[in-house]
Amino acid sequence: MPVSKPPTDWTGQYNVAEIAARYDRRYRGPIRRMNNQRIWRAVSAELQRANGGSAPKWVVDVPAGTGRFTERIRALGSKVVNLDLSRQMLQVLRLKQGVGMEVVGDLHRSPLQLPDETVLLSLRLMQHFDATDRIAALKSLRQIAARAVIAYYPGWDYKNRLRRIRHRVGLPARVVREYIPADAIRAEAEAAGWNLLSLRRVFPLLSENVLLTLQAR
Repeated sequence: MPVSKPPTDWTGQYNVAEIAARYDRRYRGPIRRMNNQRIWRAVSAELQRANGGSAPKWVVDVPAGTGRFTERIRALGSKVVNLDLSRQMLQVLRLKQGVGMEVVGDLHRSPLQLPDETVLLSLRLMQHFDATDRIAALKSLRQIAARAVIAYYPGWDYKNRLRRIRHRVGLPARVVREYIPADAIRAEAEAAGWNLLSLRRVFPLLSENVLLTLQAR
């Protein structure tokens, strides 16, 4: 079955100032705002779960992009470090949120040295990778912080289910995401040195996001 496969240089588009400036349009409109709010409620709960029930002292967001939830994380009382390869995306973040702790860098060669009271947040990364690259990314993220909330896109949502049906009956459909069973997600986390504390569907059927709350082994 066809599986989405981003171009090798998928990060390059985010280094274009015009694309970075338009990036936040994907969260506009009533339905998208509603979905974004739902995702935030789940993210907030999982950040606190990862920290034993209270807001983390530090959150490092990687890739931070334009700071989708930076303001809300700060409102929890957490200090936010935004790490991203794209200087252009971080510039947009600063225009929106003001100057904070923004770091241009690669998650595989992170320049960050953060205190133990840190929870890593990664929401829009794993959908770009196959299993091998996901495990490599998880290993690199493990070097940044010992606790994490990471979004997977395992193709459980209704859109991808409908696309699979359309493919089976020969109807045109967009390429579907790879289907990743829950056991495979756990195995990938463990292969990268994490224990999977919880796996939460943000919005059953309707949202692609599945949040993994992880603790270093």
